[in-house]
Amino acid sequence: MKKNFAFFSLVLLSFVALAQTTSDSRTLFTAAGDKVAVSEFTFVYNKNNVNNQADFSEKSLRDYLNLYENFRLKVKEAESLHLDTISSLRSELEGYRKQLAKSYLTDREISDKLISEAYERSKTEVSASHILVKCDENANPADTLAAFKKITALRKRVEKGEAFEKVAKESSEDPSAKTNDGNIGWFTVFGTIYPFETSVYTLKKGEVSQPVRTEFGYHLVKLNDSRASRGQIHVAHLLIRFPEKALAQQQDSVKKKVDSIYALITGGKVAFDDAVKTLSDDKATRVKGGELQWFGSGSNVRMVPEFEDAAFALMKDGDMTKPVKTQFGYHIIKRLEKRDIAPFSEAKGDIKKRVERDTRSQVAKTVLIERIKKENNFAQFADVKTAFVSKVDSGIFNGNYKADSAIRTAKALFVLAGKNYTQADFADWIEKNTKHRSDKAKDALLNEYFDGFVTSKCLEYEEGNLETKKPEFKNLMKEYRDGILLFELMDRQVWTKAVKDTIGLEAFRKNNEQKYMWGNRAVVEIFNSNDEKICNDAYKMAQKKKTSDEIKTKLNKQGAKPHISSISGKYEKGQYDIVDKIEWKTGLTPINKLNDSSFQFILVKEIAGPEPKTLKEAKGYIVSDYQEYLEKTWLSDLRNKYPISVDETVFKSLIKK
Repeated sequence: MKKNFAFFSLVLLSFVALAQTTSDSRTLFTAAGDKVAVSEFTFVYNKNNVNNQADFSEKSLRDYLNLYENFRLKVKEAESLHLDTISSLRSELEGYRKQLAKSYLTDREISDKLISEAYERSKTEVSASHILVKCDENANPADTLAAFKKITALRKRVEKGEAFEKVAKESSEDPSAKTNDGNIGWFTVFGTIYPFETSVYTLKKGEVSQPVRTEFGYHLVKLNDSRASRGQIHVAHLLIRFPEKALAQQQDSVKKKVDSIYALITGGKVAFDDAVKTLSDDKATRVKGGELQWFGSGSNVRMVPEFEDAAFALMKDGDMTKPVKTQFGYHIIKRLEKRDIAPFSEAKGDIKKRVERDTRSQVAKTVLIERIKKENNFAQFADVKTAFVSKVDSGIFNGNYKADSAIRTAKALFVLAGKNYTQADFADWIEKNTKHRSDKAKDALLNEYFDGFVTSKCLEYEEGNLETKKPEFKNLMKEYRDGILLFELMDRQVWTKAVKDTIGLEAFRKNNEQKYMWGNRAVVEIFNSNDEKICNDAYKMAQKKKTSDEIKTKLNKQGAKPHISSISGKYEKGQYDIVDKIEWKTGLTPINKLNDSSFQFILVKEIAGPEPKTLKEAKGYIVSDYQEYLEKTWLSDLRNKYPISVDETVFKSLIKK
């Protein structure tokens, strides 16, 4: 079935009626009384005529004007049929609106800065150490102050000359510091939480930060070193694993084994892939030649430093390391492919998604919330909130909280855009969003819930007013709405109607019979056999006018694989190359030996002359043409139903050549 999307696809992409690049408000045409401005028409004309095709010639403008008139007529008809009230279409439009709104419910300027910042940081890898004093992000003021005093005291020790590594080992509350002296190794953007990352990327080599607050507590951060990003690399490896708790003698034995394998590979006596498949102890990768996932700068996959350094030291694809020792055993690493940091234009989409998933996205969301509050005269009533909190019982921790009537009052907790949000509203919100919690005291938990309540109402207000505040959002919604209405209408009037209207299709075929004709066709029987003698016997029987069924019954043994087979058909030139190659005259062709050592001959029974195709034989073509016919007829009716008036003076003023 054909669905003519050539123009319809433009609708979904580009008919944005109000986002004009000009402000020419002159009326170009009216359709059923609806005025269409020059600015609307020229916007969609420029947008849809890409590759310099918008030359503003009379022909180009006239052709596009006809298309746009048709579009307006179809939308008008869809509205008159109340297609915009269909529940499935309304649900689809609402789903699209929610999805589209997400990109507007953030501070665009801050988001763009975060994306650019992340890309710039991705160009550099950093090595850092830290000292941690744990403190819950919602700890009470006394505990927070105690943690801050402790981290400040540790920083003074470093300032007085104590080695950062010594202080980390002795005092850091990160358990790994006991063995790594606080060194967390090399990483790049998205490799750690955002406040920590920002601290590292603002330090100079050897410098120690002021206390940094994260969800884990307070940190002192030291930048050990930095380097240009090494990009990402794709390698395969062969691993000879150490036995569990291997002694030095056992490790030496593994080294001798891997050295002998390396000698076989480099000596050309065994291929790397074959060695991996038969000898590697990494069962997860040996079946695919030792191939590992991409890893390196910015990737989610990280390797131990010894392995990573050895891999990135390989200079070109196909190069192989000598045996490399890690905590797991000895590896022989082969470079398959390497890629550097992509240009910003290529990397932007992926970075944008990662920013949106990362905690840094909260920065843009926080800025947006503060802007919404400021623009809409947000005011909070602290005494009402305090009274509310005092009346909440311990059920708030259970996950199925039901607010007491005593706190379901009309007292306003805050006002936004002139609307009061009451204690009762907050109680309802808590009931819908509460979860089983035991990680915070009641006041801290309710503060978290209150912040969530305020944020949700700010975003709810902003989303509800996007059409008013964001013209481009309004335009996109109108575009999508018109698009789904047009799709539904076209499906009813043209696409599905043409497929289901069997009587109409047959009548259309008869009225256009000469368009759907067979040319001359050869009526043939094609015989095939893998046995030359059997084929010769079949040929002789065919010469005696025996039918294909008689031939196959005679020469094929019952219960055994057939020795002779045949197919019959009626073919035009170009339909079947085997038939195209023979001389088109009745009778038998000579036996031909094929490339697969089988044998074939063809019986040409008849050369049939031109005749009309049946509906079944040409249905695809007929349906396509019938759809075009239906649309053309329907548009003619619409033009009679909804008069169009073009201001020719205005139209001619648009012509530039």
